[in-house]
Amino acid sequence: MNGRSLRRGPLSAFTVVASAGGLMLWALHFTLIYAINAFACERGYEAASLFGLPWVPAMIGLATLAILLPLLLILRGTIRALGAPVLDGGEAEPRFTIWFAAAVAGYSLLAVLFQAAPALVLPACGVGY
Repeated sequence: MNGRSLRRGPLSAFTVVASAGGLMLWALHFTLIYAINAFACERGYEAASLFGLPWVPAMIGLATLAILLPLLLILRGTIRALGAPVLDGGEAEPRFTIWFAAAVAGYSLLAVLFQAAPALVLPACGVGY
């Protein structure tokens, strides 16, 4: 060993959790956006303000930032793991799980940004409410 850490076992727990983590965070963000909009429309907060900002976009912005942070951490960790040497612990393709987790985190990050953009600029309750 040359001082570099090697991943031991068939799968590291991080890559298994990261594979599902990106999708779960994306789904959580989707749920938060619709919950914020539904709450605002039901309670009449679509025109309210929070610290001088419109309430709905401010809450959606905070939710988006809260989801982007763990997604970026997952993406950074999986990209680092792709560069590290891997011991074959019985897994047929040891790099595939790491690559898949990085791809899911990257696509989930893009999906969160694409979900947040229209939710931040369009009116919360639509036209006619």
